[in-house]
Amino acid sequence: MGASREYTTEGVAVRHAVVGERDRIVTLFSRDGGKFSAVAKGARRPGSTLGPCVDMLTYGRFHCVRRRGLDLITQATPLDSFTTMKADLWQMSCGLYICELIDCSNAEGVPNSPLFEFLISVLKNIDSAGCDDLVLRVFELRLLDYLGFCPSLNKCVTCGSVLQPVENALSASLGGALCPECANRCPDAKPLSVDALKVMRFWLGCTLDSARRVKLDQLLAYELEEHVLRFIQGVVQRDIKSREWLVRLKSEALLTRTAELSTIPRRIESE
Repeated sequence: MGASREYTTEGVAVRHAVVGERDRIVTLFSRDGGKFSAVAKGARRPGSTLGPCVDMLTYGRFHCVRRRGLDLITQATPLDSFTTMKADLWQMSCGLYICELIDCSNAEGVPNSPLFEFLISVLKNIDSAGCDDLVLRVFELRLLDYLGFCPSLNKCVTCGSVLQPVENALSASLGGALCPECANRCPDAKPLSVDALKVMRFWLGCTLDSARRVKLDQLLAYELEEHVLRFIQGVVQRDIKSREWLVRLKSEALLTRTAELSTIPRRIESE
């Protein structure tokens, strides 16, 4: 007897597409099946009970039916709508940036339950405590870790020597840190300060609440952002549209509660 066509999964809506006048294609990042797309019929119809459940940045339980084409979402129950986050322009924009990172860095149908659990914990944390650049940096670095692209930060990736507490370097093409001697022979090596190395190591092993307590000056924050962004770009291989929106919000100081300068560079200059 064949497997049941019906199944239930928990997931977060990370991308939308419009189909016809009333339907929506929803891309979910799920606990059990990774990323997949399904049709939510009637989700755009006024008064639809399905519509709010498949909104962006909604964590829910979805009942689906397998089909030859895209699967069909027949029912959905919201588990967390993150209403506080969605009520603030900056926080919601950060959430959408996180969703775009999840969408463009994960292949269809590849389960990654540790990443899913981390995603839910980050969204809950943002909903309760807000979001700043530091939270985004932590998410980016841990995303790389869960995807298997985390930079190697303990030994020189070329000679294998243990990194000393001096200015080393970081290479995206080689996948990690370099000692000063090897850095001279690597074209894309960028200086890696002692503090930046310590912070990245700490972020990879601590909780998000502990990571929030790290104090960064502007230069260190910018250095960390540049390093992590190079690795992110190597994984996604495309521009991230929501990042440009975050840059604009920061530059215009819209609803961010601070007038701090952005630590998000517009792009990495080509060599």
